[in-house]
Amino acid sequence: GHPLDQFLPLTKSDPGSGCQRVVMAVPDENGKETTIHCEVSHSPIVNRDNQRVGHALLARNISETIRDRADLKQQIRRLEEVTKFAPIGIFHVAMDGRVTRANSELAWMLGYESPEQLISQVTDFASQFFFDMARAEEFMVGLFEAEKVVKFRCRIKRKGSPSSAWALCFARISYDKAGKVNGYNGYAVDIRDTVKAEKELKAANEKLTALSMLDGLTQIPNRRKFDEHLEKQWYSHVRKRAKLSLILCDIDYFKKYNDRYGHQIGDECLKQVAKAIVESVHRPYDLVARYGGEEFGVILPGTGIEGAKSVAEIIRKSVQNLKIEHGDSSVSPHVSLSLGISCLIPEKKMGWDVLISRADQALYEAKASGRNCFMVHDPDK
Repeated sequence: GHPLDQFLPLTKSDPGSGCQRVVMAVPDENGKETTIHCEVSHSPIVNRDNQRVGHALLARNISETIRDRADLKQQIRRLEEVTKFAPIGIFHVAMDGRVTRANSELAWMLGYESPEQLISQVTDFASQFFFDMARAEEFMVGLFEAEKVVKFRCRIKRKGSPSSAWALCFARISYDKAGKVNGYNGYAVDIRDTVKAEKELKAANEKLTALSMLDGLTQIPNRRKFDEHLEKQWYSHVRKRAKLSLILCDIDYFKKYNDRYGHQIGDECLKQVAKAIVESVHRPYDLVARYGGEEFGVILPGTGIEGAKSVAEIIRKSVQNLKIEHGDSSVSPHVSLSLGISCLIPEKKMGWDVLISRADQALYEAKASGRNCFMVHDPDK
């Protein structure tokens, strides 16, 4: 019983087929007038003589659909606002590597003035986010093969600047409406402060490690460093089938020196002797360490017996030339050294303590032979 123009805003007397949206006022179940949105499809009705006798209408209430779409638009606007001001970089990358979406934080991290500038200029995401392209390839393979969230840490290149930014990123492949992969979404967290703290912590740990390997009095490597270095060189020489030599040095009658001059002067004596030994050994891979008390160890990688004897004599003379008075020594008016030398080609079946025991035995023989001299271990004894 409703007139046609209530459904269709007629602009001509004879409307044809079509579909239009109209707003209608209709009574609700309580008789109160309410407004609804309708989608009206209409088509003329003709008789057998092809004369139009009326119109067929199909009206569908789309009020709820329109409300849903309005709510969706509002949610999208809110999401865009959140994305815009989020404290993390948010992005979408197309299959060809172009950045197609980005927020202000990501633009700032990469050194761009705006997301729009970033999107227009970054045509290869991987080259911007990875200094090491091998890492970029590893990331891409993991992302598209695993089909799960990929976590990666990267050093980001910044536009127009030699500096870089460290970021912790997460990414996952994205799909279009047809279900086809069209790139990947991700976000990046600025971790420059974290990386800086890690570097400082690493430096502090390295410093602590170095200090733990240093003798507090003489400031040369301690017994711990000596053992570590000797073990490392031992297995290296097993592989290379090369000669490894060791010299153990002991200050002659040092207990009598301490008793006569006092421990403070004794400490100064140890410092001077340590310095003289260090200055007598010149190769960077040789090691001079305080072995214990008044004993010092000298590790000579790749050195045969003749070379070790030469070094031992240089050390002995260097300490003698310090001319540190020793009134209670029965071999010299000055502080002197006794030295024991051992040399061998390490083997798997042997332990590196063999080199120490042989040098110690040679040192004992040097003391028994009158001190202030060196002796070489005789493997036949």
